[in-house]
Amino acid sequence: MMIGIEIEPSSIKAALVRKKGGYELIGWEIFELPEGVIKATGIADIDTLLKNLIKIPAKFDLKNPEVAFSISGPTNSAVRIIDIPYVDKNEIDLNLPMELDKYVPFGIREIYYDYHIIEKSKSSSKIIVAVGLKEMVNDYSNILEKAGMVPQVADIRSLAFYNVYEVNYSEAAVSTIVNIGENVINSAIVKGHTPLYIRESINTYNIPIENATEDEIRNYADEVAAEIYRQVEYFKTISPEKNVEKVFITGVPTVSPYFLQFLEERLDIPISLFNPFRNIKIDKELSAKMQKYSSVASVSIGLSLRGTEKIK
Repeated sequence: MMIGIEIEPSSIKAALVRKKGGYELIGWEIFELPEGVIKATGIADIDTLLKNLIKIPAKFDLKNPEVAFSISGPTNSAVRIIDIPYVDKNEIDLNLPMELDKYVPFGIREIYYDYHIIEKSKSSSKIIVAVGLKEMVNDYSNILEKAGMVPQVADIRSLAFYNVYEVNYSEAAVSTIVNIGENVINSAIVKGHTPLYIRESINTYNIPIENATEDEIRNYADEVAAEIYRQVEYFKTISPEKNVEKVFITGVPTVSPYFLQFLEERLDIPISLFNPFRNIKIDKELSAKMQKYSSVASVSIGLSLRGTEKIK
């Protein structure tokens, strides 16, 4: 098993999923962070973050646990689905580093990257490539080690979110899944268990939803709707034969019924709340807690799922 750790500006979320027949969430915790500890550029207050991370092994009653963590945002990471004229894995390993700059806004020496083959034919392969800035990955890995944990996986938040989708859903229709984080919106367009398009964008309108006025919530919904529309319209330019028919959405603002209502008014696509627990059981001791936090739990759960399967 592997603890999944999502670090956002206001909190750390940690999840533990085990696979015994099916999937079960057996641990989940949230640790509030004071303002200014985490910024878009990374860790701003190492000491405060460390004091909170040190709590995780004890909370889960594990010594030196293995963990998966995520980074996110278009300035720190990228996920691309690309077609390449190579089939043999050795050819991909040899040529991909020289071609990555065509697809991502980083130099090869700045990043860690990995890929997974989605499809291949006799003449080409379709691969999903994940890229993260070395500096940020190293910073998070080092502080997790100092907190008594063993980093095993550095993931991209949108891929961790996709992991949860894959366990819980298999939609025949082309669908958009959206996770609204505090500073980043994670989006993926999928069909069945095949990712077609994945992007992350900056969330420029994050507000304390529990204290927001109706007008503020409407404005927030407008901003998110505009971002979903942009992603769907761009997807149409690269896959004009595929029409997005559904939107599944989760994240902080979805706790407000007004938000979903306003979002539906803006988008001419059916919208449903994303449920991370359709196929993942919840330990009975966590049931009440997860009713409150289910809208913000998906990424941490997706990270923990890395410990239940052979890592791709």
